[in-house]
This record gives sequence, structure tokens and C-alpha cells, in this order.
Amino acid sequence: MHLYFGNGVDKIPNRTYIIQYPIWDFVFLQGGSLMDEEIRALNMELSQMYKKENELYHRYSVYSGLSDPASWVLYTLYEEESRTYTQNDLVSMWSFPKQTINYTVSKLAGNGWVSLKQLPGGRNRKAILLTEAGRRTCEEKVLPLMLAEEQSLKRLTETERNMLLQLIQKQYACFEDEIKKIIGEKS
Repeated sequence: MHLYFGNGVDKIPNRTYIIQYPIWDFVFLQGGSLMDEEIRALNMELSQMYKKENELYHRYSVYSGLSDPASWVLYTLYEEESRTYTQNDLVSMWSFPKQTINYTVSKLAGNGWVSLKQLPGGRNRKAILLTEAGRRTCEEKVLPLMLAEEQSLKRLTETERNMLLQLIQKQYACFEDEIKKIIGEKS
């Protein structure tokens, strides 16, 4: 089975790209079924939209002079300052490797934007707290991003916002189940 990309996504005009997926041939030989063309096109469109959204966040981080992980750490701490976060919490929330979060928090602490406070229950368990300088930095660099997100959601009706969230959650749960089947994890 081949996937053909036409002129709509060509990097070089008037070229057709062919990508072979041997697993698809295997599925057909085993009597399985694959997505029909409509679902495949929708999946490609959704994947591209997720990538484009991630690119918007990246562009904003670059514009703000922050790395992507630093943006998300500051975003989280600023948005829910009343809540206590540890590095493990941030790893779970944003799916960054532990080393990345550790390095990012160290850099933010070095800039004077966060401080670490020992928590009971473990010698390495520390709360990450915004400093006053960190709050000012967030007001300058993170708040405009949050307002842009909110404004974009306000442009949708309440029904559209709720539907968007419900559909994304449902599709994610279904996709997670399918991945677990492939890699052998139990639901």
C-alpha cells in the first residue's frame, strides 16, 4: 500500500511523493482492514492541525525568549499559583523527560524566577514556587499567551467549546486504547 501526496503538500512543485508503509501490506494480507480514504484524510488533517498548534506555542516561546519547557513550567506555576507543584508533577503534566524539567527548573531558579521549598515526605520532594521576579516575568511573557488562548476560545460558542473538549477527550481515549493494544499494555 502506498500513500500519495499530491501538489497540496509538495515542498517541490509538480512532484509526487510516495511513502511506503509495509505494515499496511501486512494488515491487508492478514485480512484486516485499514482506514478508508476519508478517515485517512481526516487523520492527516488532524495530525497537521495538532502540529501547527504546537508550532504556534513554540513560536510564542521563541518570541518570549523562553524554551518550550520553560514556557510550560512558568505557565503552570502562574496559572495555578495556589497549587503546589513538584518536578514530578510537571513531568506528568507536560510529558517532558525528567532531565528536561530538572534542567529547566534549575535555569529558572538561576534566573531568580522560581525557588524550591522542601516538602515533607521525601528528601528530593520539593515544591516549585514563583518568586516575585517570576511573577513579573509571567505577567510579561506568559499572560499574553494565556489571554490569546482565552480570546480564541471566546470566539467559539459555549456549545462549541464544550463539544470541542468532549470530542478531543473521546478521541484521545480511543487512540490511547488503540496504542495500548499495539504495545501490549492493559487499559
